[in-house]
Amino acid sequence: MLIKAQQKFSRQTSTRLRLVAAAVKKLSPAVAIEQLKFMDLKAAETLLLVMKQAVANATNNLGLSADALTIKEIIVGEVPQYKRFQPVSRGRAHSILKRSAHIRVVLESQEAPVAKPKSKTVVAKSTSEKTGALQGASQIVPARTSASVPFKQTSRSQTTVRTSSVRKTGER
Repeated sequence: MLIKAQQKFSRQTSTRLRLVAAAVKKLSPAVAIEQLKFMDLKAAETLLLVMKQAVANATNNLGLSADALTIKEIIVGEVPQYKRFQPVSRGRAHSILKRSAHIRVVLESQEAPVAKPKSKTVVAKSTSEKTGALQGASQIVPARTSASVPFKQTSRSQTTVRTSSVRKTGER
């Protein structure tokens, strides 16, 4: 079972993130989180948040234990750069590239996920059964949730507004 977590458009260079990712790639997620807490780098803080998110996805959504997880891969990808400039002497400009990165952490588990019940169903008897006319027949009715309440639509009249462009000719 693969568990994924990602952060997009993190405002730091991919080379700095890859340096931290290579340091924790071979560790278990629990040990990697402890290592990332003590690294004094901005890239370590960002990678720590994504790693915690991946472990939380496994434990909360799928019901897996955190001890059975291993890091399958940590992918750091580049993003298109913001291009800015710094004005310098003689009317020239030096270009500045503001780089960003995508971070993706994939964890792997050998355990099977714990299945959660989707929705409850209620067996309702018809009115004829209550009187004793038909016995043994019942209808299965889904439980009442907020999604099963019918949506009330309001009628709106659609009006169109036409705008015409006025050419400025200097006349007032």
